[in-house]
Amino acid sequence: MTTVQILRSWWRARYPVYVLGLVVGMVMMWLPFKTFQDNDAWESRLRVDGVPAQAVVDELVHKRRNSNTMHLRYEFADAQHQAEVGCWEVCLTAGSAVQIWVNPDDPDDFVTDFGVLSGNRGRLQGVIGMAGLILAGTMLTAVVGRFLGRRRDRRQHDWQRQQREQRRRQFLNARGGTKRKPSRR
Repeated sequence: MTTVQILRSWWRARYPVYVLGLVVGMVMMWLPFKTFQDNDAWESRLRVDGVPAQAVVDELVHKRRNSNTMHLRYEFADAQHQAEVGCWEVCLTAGSAVQIWVNPDDPDDFVTDFGVLSGNRGRLQGVIGMAGLILAGTMLTAVVGRFLGRRRDRRQHDWQRQQREQRRRQFLNARGGTKRKPSRR
């Protein structure tokens, strides 16, 4: 086998892996969108089925530039509960009251009146989605690069074939020199 044939056989063996990687990456990119939709549906359901309660902002923690957290304290079913809520759009000062709707089956699960669910929901799915974007992009680049490489190889092969044919035609069409007998003068 020549080197070209070996490379082609490797490509044929890797092609299904590239396609599988592309599909897996796209599914991983879809996961955060699905989680976002599920969280929106859960928020709506908690507003309907949840038990209303009053929470108080215990403290507002500034960790980094865009990473603020509010610590809430509330009473539900004769027990004190504490939870943290991400502070992206609405940040309340310490001592502010917040209306929440608590899941009766899980007192640590609630939604605020400004539409934020308790806990850290969707962060892991966001990381998985970013990994899927990288995986799908890498696989797509490999497939497109291979396709363009084959196209370039095909064009180069066609150009080389045209050059050979042109040289062959020139050789065949060349006028053969005529030999003359030496002059006897």
